[in-house]
Amino acid sequence: MDKNKVAILDEILKRVAPYMSNTVSKQKALFKEPWEINFSHALEKVFGADKDKLENAVKGYVRFALDATRLQKKFEKTRQYDHKSYEEAATAVYHNENYMNNLYLPGIFLSHFLWPHHYQQLQFFVNHFKPLVLAKENPQFCDIGVGTGFYSCQMLKISEQVNGNAFDISQSSLNYSKMQIKAFGYENRWGFENRDIILQTPERQWDFLLSVEVLEHLENPVIFLKSLRKMLKKGGYGFISAAVTAANEDHIYLYNTILEVADQLNEAGFTIVKFQEDKAYEAKGDEPVPRNVAFIVT
Repeated sequence: MDKNKVAILDEILKRVAPYMSNTVSKQKALFKEPWEINFSHALEKVFGADKDKLENAVKGYVRFALDATRLQKKFEKTRQYDHKSYEEAATAVYHNENYMNNLYLPGIFLSHFLWPHHYQQLQFFVNHFKPLVLAKENPQFCDIGVGTGFYSCQMLKISEQVNGNAFDISQSSLNYSKMQIKAFGYENRWGFENRDIILQTPERQWDFLLSVEVLEHLENPVIFLKSLRKMLKKGGYGFISAAVTAANEDHIYLYNTILEVADQLNEAGFTIVKFQEDKAYEAKGDEPVPRNVAFIVT
């Protein structure tokens, strides 16, 4: 029954964006049945029987992916992101309710399953971060820059003993995250707050910390990382990732190498335990390819 949800999404995608018609089949070939089961379950929980809601999400994903492709092609020529301040990006994206709800958030949510490097990052989380959480009694986590709530949901999924808090500057992100968390039935173990943790760093510390693809959205990631370090208990673990050479509407800090991210983590006081780099696709010649790098830190 669940697998029909992926089939329905595939049909919608082929109809609204025929040029993306092989997206689902390529993911199936790469990640096999576990991917399909995982994706189907997420679609069932978040969209249920509401085909219109799913179609709108697919359309948002298509616009999101096309925007990213356009900006990446421009970046290949200039090797620079479009210049904008954090405030300009926040106004254009994070505080733009229409943009967030109809393009950005559904686009990011579906990209966790439809972009190979995003799904590989999720596998890294499940294979290497999840065991650390399971080893802790009554684990508490915070998720900074919660986005769609996807990784908060992954943490809460690990065990009924897991409890979490989320922080974001975008009320649209928090609302979307709340919707997703509630759809999975985890709302009693998760709280959220609209807060800039650089300006108001919580005094509390957590056993585990998540910050997934936030660094490239900032003018000075090190200041943000130092705030994160204050929020992690001694002996705790963080899962921190960044986008490298990946142009997007709100990406303002350009990382050209994973070493640049690692250096900033070290500067902020973190110790790197393990990391994984994932490419969106194989490069042709010296073209810059969008990449994720995820770090487990302590």
